[in-house]
Parts: sequence; structure tokens; C-alpha cells
Amino acid sequence: MKRAHLLTIVSTLVCWLIVILYLTPFIWMISTSFKPIGEWATAELLPRDPTLKNYFEVLVTGGIYGVRGHFPPIGRYLMNSLIVSICIALITSILGAMTAYAIVRFRAGGTLFANWILSLRMIPAVAILYPLVVLTRAIGLYNTIGGLILVYPIVTLPITTWFMIGPLKNIPKETEEAAMLDGCSEWEVFHKIVLPQAAGGLATAAIFAFLFSWAEFLIPLLLAPGEAAMPLTVFAAYFSNQYGILWGPLAAAGVVISLPVIVLAIAIQKYIIRGLTMGFVR
Repeated sequence: MKRAHLLTIVSTLVCWLIVILYLTPFIWMISTSFKPIGEWATAELLPRDPTLKNYFEVLVTGGIYGVRGHFPPIGRYLMNSLIVSICIALITSILGAMTAYAIVRFRAGGTLFANWILSLRMIPAVAILYPLVVLTRAIGLYNTIGGLILVYPIVTLPITTWFMIGPLKNIPKETEEAAMLDGCSEWEVFHKIVLPQAAGGLATAAIFAFLFSWAEFLIPLLLAPGEAAMPLTVFAAYFSNQYGILWGPLAAAGVVISLPVIVLAIAIQKYIIRGLTMGFVR
């Protein structure tokens, strides 16, 4: 009994150590966001003279730090990221559900099709960026929010499809057959019977599509370099130039960028776990 109790204490301490280790960079970023310019290079965790200037300039006024460079307020780029991420979450969750339904119910593409879809997620984004730049320029969507919404499903659709396969397998086929006997078409069965029953998996797919879109950097760096469509991840590059790095505003921007995702993850974590485990336990 004592040995089991000792193992519990040791495992708890190890888990807390790992948590602290992983959270240390984030804690340091929060601390730096409250430091004035004279303390950015100090090795102290807590600021000696805390200030909200970094947040005020990032959120409201923008700032100019002499030869170190300047940056605009974050509002416009925050809106760009929200628009793109919400649109991608809605579009790819529905498209992923439709693709997964075709795989589960109609065996579309045979036994290897689902694995091939997931393998697309393994392709490095840099390998397909040049064709995407050429394509968006050719159709007039380069440096636009519409161009990002067109391209991001390449990253998010494979994973949302896989998230939907498990929940759809758990839906009894008999319920769909009964609805078709009552006169429903296949499309009506899908959106009136299947989607409501797979709502948990659909929400999980939408959440992960939102998170992937929110955190994407390389694709918008080349496809949306101008202010009209630039998302938050690319906006962060404003704080680094040939003269140095604006550590205080960069840390404040990092907190602002990560805060919505953290709040979202905490609020819906039980739904994420439920959606990820659907289809694994019978």
C-alpha cells in the first residue's frame, strides 16, 4: 500500500515537472509583455517596473521604437485571422463530414482512399507553395482573404475527414434505411439524420480546423504578405527587423494571439476528448 502511495506521489511530481517545463516559455512571454524597453534583455522573470505600454501599443496605437522599427495596431490582423479561421472551420468540417460519409457508407475510393487522404496532411506546405502562389495570382485571389480560404483546406480537410470517420461509423445504418423508407432522399438523410447524430465529432473537426488555421504561418507568409489579408501569425514578423527585435510588443502580441485559443480549448476540452475518442471504444 505504501509502495503504491509512493508511486502516486512520484508520478504526480513528474507530471507537474513536465507541465512546468512546457509552460516556462509561455510564462516568460507573459512576463516579458509587462516589461519596459530597458528590461527586455534582463534575465529576471518578474519585471521590476511593470507596464501596460506594450499591450496598449499592440492593441490600440501601434508603436515606434526609434531605429528598432515600428508596427501598426493588431486589430485589423486579428479580424483577418478570425474571418479566415471561422470560415475554414465551417467549410472543412462540412466537407470533411461529406467525404467521411462517402468513405464509411459507400466505400468511396476503396480501402486505401482514407489513408491516402490522411497522407496529404504529411506533405510539407513548402512543397506546394509555389504552385499555390501561381494559382492564386492567376485567378486574382493573391493577397486576399478569399485566397487564404481557398487554400487552407489543403491543410485542414484531411484531418477533419479523419475526425469524422469514427463518429459516422457509430451511427447505425438502420436509422438511415428507415428514413429512406419514409421517403427521404440520400441528401436529406445526410443532413437531417446523420449530421445531428454526429454533432460531437463535427464540433471537434471544426475546432481543430479553426486551430490549424489560426496557427498557420508559412502559407499566409507567401500568399498574404500585404495588410489587406495578413493574419496574426504573419503580423508578428513586424516585431523583428535588421535593427533588432521588439521583445516587449512581440510578447504582448504573442499573448493576444494565444489567448483566444487557450480560452477556447479550456471551454470545450471535454467535447474535444469525446470527439477524439469516438469510434475507438465499442
